Amino acid sequence: MKTLTDLIEFFFARDAKSSRFRDLNWTAKFREISHHRIIPVLTNSHLQGLRFFCRKRAVPLNYWLLFRSALQRLCPSHDPLFSTRNYTQNSGALLPIADLVAILRNDMLGGWALDGDTISFLWKLMQQDRPRVIVECGAGVSTVVFAKSLQEFAPTKFASLLSLEQNLWVKEKVEKRLVGCGLNDRVTILHTPVSEKGDYQLDAEQLSEQLGSERVDWVIIDGPAGPEGCRASTLPFLARFCRPGARWFLDDAFRDGKLEVLNQWTGLSGITVDGIYPIGKGLGAGIVKEQERLS
Repeated sequence: MKTLTDLIEFFFARDAKSSRFRDLNWTAKFREISHHRIIPVLTNSHLQGLRFFCRKRAVPLNYWLLFRSALQRLCPSHDPLFSTRNYTQNSGALLPIADLVAILRNDMLGGWALDGDTISFLWKLMQQDRPRVIVECGAGVSTVVFAKSLQEFAPTKFASLLSLEQNLWVKEKVEKRLVGCGLNDRVTILHTPVSEKGDYQLDAEQLSEQLGSERVDWVIIDGPAGPEGCRASTLPFLARFCRPGARWFLDDAFRDGKLEVLNQWTGLSGITVDGIYPIGKGLGAGIVKEQERLS
């Protein structure tokens, strides 16, 4: 059996093998290991703690910015907080909500769609708030969930869901699914193309016509899909259609680009950024304050 001295001499002997050993870029190796193993484990352990202690309230944005900065100093990488994405995918059949399991059992939640934890969180909050008018950005599984919530928690003909979708084929697919589920009566999906920069080409007159005299209670932003920063103009535009105190949510908030968008929104006079709920892929949240009404 080799002694400790034998092992030291083995690794540091002056031969070609030990020379190659010493010449390895250990800084690069450490960063590679940190990026693929240490950082995800560290981030997820930290998030598990936050979910336990802070699940019912948003953690302030400054905390997340400092946390991201610390991770990037340890191991420079893009989207260090979003390394949790592989842990958020699960089947709709695993949702703890029977009404949703019945219609989402064959869906894979997470990835591009809302994840199961976020859906469960929003469902409970909708049961509490009972929003009558919801605007969502990005049609899909979320559209089915919000349409079902209106049926369950706002059983009135005045309740409605307006969904903005950039892809025509997605619009048609979701519309067909809503009809099959019997949830299409109070849902409108607007085909909303994006500009060269990737942001929605929103039409104020069209939205005013769709909403009529109603003001929005909830805004859920999970679109458009595009380059970083493409959602920055979405909430400021939609805020004018909201009632004072309306809630807004931003999915994928752990991404660097979404963190910067939230940081931009903190400087807007008509919007309050409460922070990010430590669930799923990060759920940014806040309140819309009094807005100047469109003429």
